Amino acid sequence: MPAYARGLFGVAAVLNFLVGLILLAAPATAMAFAGVGPVPANAVVLVWFAGIMIGVFGYCYARIALDPATYRPLVHIGAVGKLLAVGCALAVWALGLDGPRLARVLAPDAVFAILFLDYLRRTKRA
Repeated sequence: MPAYARGLFGVAAVLNFLVGLILLAAPATAMAFAGVGPVPANAVVLVWFAGIMIGVFGYCYARIALDPATYRPLVHIGAVGKLLAVGCALAVWALGLDGPRLARVLAPDAVFAILFLDYLRRTKRA
């Protein structure tokens, strides 16, 4: 199981670092890709903040990948964070505030959340 955890959380860490970096370096391009309209200049800080927080989650996943037993409690936070991100995108779509593109872009987060929860189930402590 440790090899599986290293792979799963290592991939999650790399992807989070990449997405966070893209949001910081090219917020307008990232938002266009996600199907979100143009970001007003005074709201770019929110995109940067999202990028920073995604990077922080990436750091947590890297810690889990390096030592799955010690950092197992962080897996719960990662699963909840990913589910909330997907839920927010689905809510925006359901309310008719935007199209489904952002929800589709965040679909991999739903898959990771399921894998994280499955990891927790399979490594339940006695």
